[in-house]
Amino acid sequence: MPPRRRRPAPTPIKKGRIPANAGPVDIEIESVGGRGDGVGRATVKIGYDERERLVFVPFTLPGERVRARPVADRGEGVAAEPMELLSTVEDRVDAACPHFMTCGGCALQHWRDEAYQDWKVAQIRQHLSRVGLETFHMAPLVAAEPGTRRRADFAVRRLSDRTVLGFHERGGNKIVPLDTCPVLTSPLQALLHPFSDQMHRVLEPGEGADVILNHLHTGIDALVVLPHSPDLAQREAWAEFADTEGLARLSMRVAGDPDPMPEPLAARHAATIRLGSVDVAPPPGAFLQATAAGETAIREAMMAAARKTKRRLDLFSGIGTLSLPLAADGPVLAVDGDAAAIRALRSAADAAGLGTARLKTETRDLFNLPLEGAELDGFDLAVFDPPRAGAKAQAAALAASKIPTIVSVSCNPATFARDAAALVEGGYALERLVPIDQFLWSPHIELVAVFRR
Repeated sequence: MPPRRRRPAPTPIKKGRIPANAGPVDIEIESVGGRGDGVGRATVKIGYDERERLVFVPFTLPGERVRARPVADRGEGVAAEPMELLSTVEDRVDAACPHFMTCGGCALQHWRDEAYQDWKVAQIRQHLSRVGLETFHMAPLVAAEPGTRRRADFAVRRLSDRTVLGFHERGGNKIVPLDTCPVLTSPLQALLHPFSDQMHRVLEPGEGADVILNHLHTGIDALVVLPHSPDLAQREAWAEFADTEGLARLSMRVAGDPDPMPEPLAARHAATIRLGSVDVAPPPGAFLQATAAGETAIREAMMAAARKTKRRLDLFSGIGTLSLPLAADGPVLAVDGDAAAIRALRSAADAAGLGTARLKTETRDLFNLPLEGAELDGFDLAVFDPPRAGAKAQAAALAASKIPTIVSVSCNPATFARDAAALVEGGYALERLVPIDQFLWSPHIELVAVFRR
């Protein structure tokens, strides 16, 4: 009698993994979380553990009921894909963009403006409340308008039959090709198809690239990051492309090249942006405030706090967005770790007749070597505008200083709250906060906060 064949052992469900055949759950959305997802509760099985958990469902709003499929364990809760809206609320509106829900650039186009803006301000209060900061003056939100975003970083991929240019899909690496983008300025939108067509001519199937566009006062400044250095014919083609499309400047950099300095391919005229009363030629691909209106709101809040101060310090100064307006009526020390940005600031200041007595510049890694101790003595005002990670070490050094007024500019309420708590613990009071929505329909928000010792 032949031996009986053993049945294969069942594959165990790993703890922390949601079964691929997990059934849908019906959820009532209670709130919108920090990533812009609707948040509700449902009984979900993860591994062998089945119990009620928080569930995050994108593109849903408080008060709505939704049928969703759990797809991933996020630790604090379960990410789910919406399958069907069972009920909706009056705050739901039609999205402004045909790419909404596929493109990862926007998360909240489906929410009525007033409710969406209230939520953004509430995000700031929530983060500050967690560190015990609840008593301060919150100014009205400064809201961005559609069609005003002046900076974009597009991903590009050459496929076998076409080239896609756009933003990555939500939570994935696939590039969503864009025909339009209601967030961007019209001149940036007009370049979507031309750059896609040009990349199709220069890339081989399977190759990827990036296109970084800045809309300056004198036109579009473009930086292309290519997989390899173009030959002479390709360089000539790029120069012709820049001329045809009316770009102010076109530069290139090879991906992975240890030399980060971009190489110019075409320069039709000066690529400059006016900061205060000074024209600055930023490095290709330089950081700019996302909108001109947002930059104005930040500058006005800072200048109001700077009244009657005589000696000012601008930390994480970049190309001088805040240094140059400050230098109009008093001496400023501008410090940043980006050497190219500091060179651009120094060159613009010199051309405008602002010598080192009015504007001093220094290249310095403020994350690893913050200004501290005696270096901070004698300043009446310190401004710091770090990246999203915040400025933990520099905030601690400022908290220990005697500077009377500190202005914090931040694009991340979570790291701002951490740095603000350090300042308050060091003896400062949060006097005023201005929320600025430069990142329309995204979960992100900018803010300016004034601290007084």
